[in-house]
Amino acid sequence: MSKKVLSSDVIAGLMLLGVYGVSYTAGPAQTPVDAHKAPADKKAETKGISAAAGISENHPEISEGVTCVDCHEVTLDAKTTATQVWLKGRYLKYAENEGVMPAAQVKTEIASLMGGRKKVKTCVLATCINNTPLSTTADFTLDPETMTLYGLHEKGTTKLFHIQQNSRVSLNWHKEFESWGNVCCIQFIGTAELLDGANPEFDRVLVECYPYEALASAMKLEPATARDMVKKGMLISKITVNTATANNSAFEKSGMRKYQLWERK
Repeated sequence: MSKKVLSSDVIAGLMLLGVYGVSYTAGPAQTPVDAHKAPADKKAETKGISAAAGISENHPEISEGVTCVDCHEVTLDAKTTATQVWLKGRYLKYAENEGVMPAAQVKTEIASLMGGRKKVKTCVLATCINNTPLSTTADFTLDPETMTLYGLHEKGTTKLFHIQQNSRVSLNWHKEFESWGNVCCIQFIGTAELLDGANPEFDRVLVECYPYEALASAMKLEPATARDMVKKGMLISKITVNTATANNSAFEKSGMRKYQLWERK
């Protein structure tokens, strides 16, 4: 088992617990600050726009913090995002829709890169509330059958407050850059929820997916003791993956594009 499994979140969470005779005490609840939102029927009153659209001189005045997507349905196409071209458009030696992997193969490749259950990868998690983004590093494991990511985190951190207010997240894993011919990374976009120790799924994730046994070994604790400590002072983030985009130079060796997309149907 890789020593990297001991993320800063995990170590800090365990230090707050019985290892040093200190019990976890929840801090005061954070009052959510709601972002300014357009009325629910506002999108129905406005026209759809493309991502390349700009604000015209006769555009109505808008409040600070309001974005185009609050009022308009914003669409992306090959003219506004290079990603669509890389995935299936005419690109380098590939004709349109040439070199695109079947969804099942993309899923298998992503699962292989992430390592599957009981393996973790250190990833960058991006969250946002009130137009204020945050990126943090945390260790995640992927359940390849359900395409669900699980992370273990100390309670009370900013990223968890973000998730409580806005469940939409993005996550990235990448291999350290070596050369343009050896690039490997995965971008996940999904919906997150937080599981506490009282949730029956918490135990299932620890037993079936997350390698908590390595934590127990590092802290010289019995597995059951470590599991109980984690349940008291930590939360599990459950990210249901909606899309996963892999960029892997190795795909080209088999005649496939290096950019491949998996989407939940």
